[in-house]
Amino acid sequence: MGAVVPSGKSLAAAMVAEIDRDGEGAVIELGGGTGNITAALRTAGFAPGDITVIERDPSFYRVIAERFPDVRVLQGDAANLRSLLKAAGIGKVKGIVSSLPLLSIPDRICLQIVSEAMAVLGEEGALVQFTYGPASPVSRRIVSRLGLKAQRASWVMDNIPPAAVWRYSRQGIASTKTEARAEPLTAERLQKRSA
Repeated sequence: MGAVVPSGKSLAAAMVAEIDRDGEGAVIELGGGTGNITAALRTAGFAPGDITVIERDPSFYRVIAERFPDVRVLQGDAANLRSLLKAAGIGKVKGIVSSLPLLSIPDRICLQIVSEAMAVLGEEGALVQFTYGPASPVSRRIVSRLGLKAQRASWVMDNIPPAAVWRYSRQGIASTKTEARAEPLTAERLQKRSA
């Protein structure tokens, strides 16, 4: 587990909010840990049959499989995501939420994980990742090499420690949720908010 403490409910909810619940396809969770983000996916209304958790550690794999018997849990490495999903018969993927400690993973492995994630995502899909610092947990070199758009979607200040949620998508594909949050605060919008 790469985190200081397991992700809190607010952080898990912020990550899950970046995935389109009504979109077609599966939601993949990379690095399930103790299952807090899996729980947030369930709370947000994602169907258990649409959730697949990839967990490399045998102990965490057992914890999640026991805690969520109706969710598919695969023991394996996110660097082999395409082959894991193919073997499990999982086709279209609408979103990926990741708790992997990307900043502590060697750059070449991080590149492989992000490449695999983007390869399985649908055209509108996004990879959602959290980090405890202000900078992107995926290096500029990797973002540029893969032609991705990196957006900090939110800050979760009540998480311990505070965390940032990042969203990675193909160039030209933007989150309407993120774009709406990024609109400038005009007098007209201030009026709407105070009405």
